[in-house]
Amino acid sequence: MKNLTAVALAGLLAFSVAGCTQRETNSTLIGGGIGAAVGGLASKSVGGAVVGGALGAGAGYLVAKHSYRCWKTNSRGQRYKGWCSK
Repeated sequence: MKNLTAVALAGLLAFSVAGCTQRETNSTLIGGGIGAAVGGLASKSVGGAVVGGALGAGAGYLVAKHSYRCWKTNSRGQRYKGWCSK
């Protein structure tokens, strides 16, 4: 039950930190959820899950905020749509 509470708190924290665009919001929520899960499993405490969720949410937001879709070329000369950093 404590882990569920921690994940819910981390999700609420992630949602409050989320940016304006849908991509930033999704990345923040995914990062917060993964961070809460890893923090909870690593520390086996609610506090670890909350800290992991907060760090994951921040990292997810930063990655989404500083990247954009762009065209790339692989080693065989084929073009594909990938992610570039700003």
